Amino acid sequence: MRNSLLVLVCLCCFVSTKAFAQEERLVVRKSSKDPSLFVCETKHATFNVPKDWQPNQSGGATYAILTKSNETYPKVSQMISIDIGKPSEPTAKKLAEAFAKKFNGSVGEVAIEIDGEKGWRVTIPTDKKSIRPVDCIVAFKDGRSFLLIGAAKEAGDLPKALDELVAGWKWKK
Repeated sequence: MRNSLLVLVCLCCFVSTKAFAQEERLVVRKSSKDPSLFVCETKHATFNVPKDWQPNQSGGATYAILTKSNETYPKVSQMISIDIGKPSEPTAKKLAEAFAKKFNGSVGEVAIEIDGEKGWRVTIPTDKKSIRPVDCIVAFKDGRSFLLIGAAKEAGDLPKALDELVAGWKWKK
């Protein structure tokens, strides 16, 4: 009985530690400059959520899913996922090219700056039938790939939201 109780206590501690670690992947707080906006923090970067968007926790390589403030997942017209992981290609440009090829998109000819790092924008035509990637920004930092993926049935103002996200992105030292 005593051993069973000890195992149960250890299991509860392990489960609560894993749950806590998952929650700490994305810290969300209100902006000190504008309480209607959110600031998010991961282990790797801090970013401002675009105006009229809200952050949502996620798992796996996706650290956050941003949705329009007036929509609730899964019934959304647009969303942005922030994926962080081990690069599957040697450079950000090569990863952007692979992403573009997968979705019949194209990579911009000029790199964009993400807080001092070079990033590449992928533009993908919409199919107007389903939510799928239509805009993506790919960057590398400290041996990790960062994909800011905008998905929608129709792009609408999604590129503007991704531009806002990039403008407020700050790498952690």
